[in-house]
Amino acid sequence: MAHVLIEHHVRDFAAFAKLFQDDAGRRERMGCRGGVVYRVAADSRDLIVLLEWDTVEHAREFAGSLELEEAMEWAASHISTPRVTVLETALESSR
Repeated sequence: MAHVLIEHHVRDFAAFAKLFQDDAGRRERMGCRGGVVYRVAADSRDLIVLLEWDTVEHAREFAGSLELEEAMEWAASHISTPRVTVLETALESSR
């Protein structure tokens, strides 16, 4: 299992949320199994997006395309460039 962790600092959460939801079908076609958007408690404009992927390769493909294709589209709602990290499971705990 793989995840993509995206850290955003956004100007307009509603604009980000619409773009995120509108992109769900494309992410699914690329192998995304779903995800969660978190707001940082100290600043609600800081977002953490955690997406689950079927393979590390698909996660990397998405991460590589994110900045090239969508950063420009999302630029209106960004305060800074998102940080994108591909994660591989190393250990799991039931608690």
